[in-house]
Amino acid sequence: MIVLVAIPLVILSRYAGGWGVPYFSFNTDRGSTCTNDLTGYHCDTVSVSDIQWWGDIKLPSETTVLSSHYKSTSDFTLDAVVAVPKKDASQTLKSTNKTFGSCQADHPTQLDTIGLKKVCVRANDATISSDRSGPFADTLYEITTGARSDGSLIIGIHEESR
Repeated sequence: MIVLVAIPLVILSRYAGGWGVPYFSFNTDRGSTCTNDLTGYHCDTVSVSDIQWWGDIKLPSETTVLSSHYKSTSDFTLDAVVAVPKKDASQTLKSTNKTFGSCQADHPTQLDTIGLKKVCVRANDATISSDRSGPFADTLYEITTGARSDGSLIIGIHEESR
């Protein structure tokens, strides 16, 4: 009798997160651990692969995640701070400029920029456009970059659906 009850409980606890059962965890295909809630799911620790996937940003394989959070309901929010090694910083900065545009002077940022040099903020929050030609027409973004004294590149990523 106990076995008949235990087996379905083990199956439920193992697969419930993937089935979307609230308050059960699951792992994404790209390595993040997420938890379902009543209206969607959230990930408190997001992998570099998921940051690239959800954030539409190219990052080198040796990138380190310093902090991250992802929330998905009918909308989404991605917040992450990553560190790119010095050897990959220049190429990553070029890629970021190509994807998100040039720096905006005096634009506020959510990233703590104390100790960073060459701080640059790219954002489309002040852009009102009905033109769907841009890659982020339905996403608000703020991408902040800055260099540490050791030459590594810090990237603050904030993206959310409009």
